[in-house]
Amino acid sequence: MTSEVDFNHVLTSKANAGDSEAMFQLGVSCAFGRGAELDLEKALHWLKKAAKAGHTVAAEVLKDIGMTVNASGGKSRSGGGGRCLSTGDTKTITLPGGAEMEMIYCAPGSFMMGSPEDEEGRYDNETQHKVTLTRGFWLGKYPVTQSQWKSVMRGNPSVLGGDAYPVDSVSWADCKEFIEKINSRSNIAARFPTEAEWEYACRAGSGEAYSGTGDLDEMGWYDGNSDYGTHPVGEKEPNGWGFYDMHGNVMEWCADWYGSYPTKAVTDPEGPASGVVSRVLRGGGWGWDARYCRSACRISFSSDSGNHDFGSYDSGFRLCCSAGPHE
Repeated sequence: MTSEVDFNHVLTSKANAGDSEAMFQLGVSCAFGRGAELDLEKALHWLKKAAKAGHTVAAEVLKDIGMTVNASGGKSRSGGGGRCLSTGDTKTITLPGGAEMEMIYCAPGSFMMGSPEDEEGRYDNETQHKVTLTRGFWLGKYPVTQSQWKSVMRGNPSVLGGDAYPVDSVSWADCKEFIEKINSRSNIAARFPTEAEWEYACRAGSGEAYSGTGDLDEMGWYDGNSDYGTHPVGEKEPNGWGFYDMHGNVMEWCADWYGSYPTKAVTDPEGPASGVVSRVLRGGGWGWDARYCRSACRISFSSDSGNHDFGSYDSGFRLCCSAGPHE
């Protein structure tokens, strides 16, 4: 009689030869310890390979445990074991050129965008209004770094820092080219975040001026603690959803044309339908006062140039990815 262990040796041989059914069966064996050592990492490995090879049952199993098969090489972690991902779940994507980028999932939800009238440092363009986002999305855990930029673009426009620092001195148009290069060579579905998505992720459920600990010195680099330059990403405290450097370090381009906020509740806003020059930057930067680093603060600049008019070289951005149909 053939033992379960021998049977799994046969499955492994067939799976390595490209048999999708063998991949699926081996994944099940590793998941439940049937004739093989209980190993969930191996189970997911074989189930993903089976799904990529066209095994429909394996694909359904992955959906049911909140996993997705990312043809670009992404690795995801389910937070709840259910069909849908949860806010704070993470995955790593591989960019053209080989650099990796950590992403955090933001589930659909509602929040108050803008600032209350009594917030210190508030500007008149921050009219507070309710926003509902009906689609989940992935956003970079950190601003795009110089090493990630070089991986995709084969060059580096930055004036400050090094590989672990955020890319700086990039225009909206530069970032659009970065995104287009990614999408031409992968299935990542990269894009800019909308202004609403950016603030939703920045606030992470907080209604305060600064998310996370609420203390800007603990959360970000600005004109007061930056020593007149950028710093490697991730050195300050994260916010409640795990995002770093949402306050300060570099200002971050968003998809939207700059325009006035609505006064009533809106769903999935994308800003004005058209514009002439100015796109939105969020988050403040190392050369800006604290008030510009507030969650609600919004600045506009020409989409064709970085923020060089102020001599601060602090225009960067954070990559966003649309969630897939089963995410």
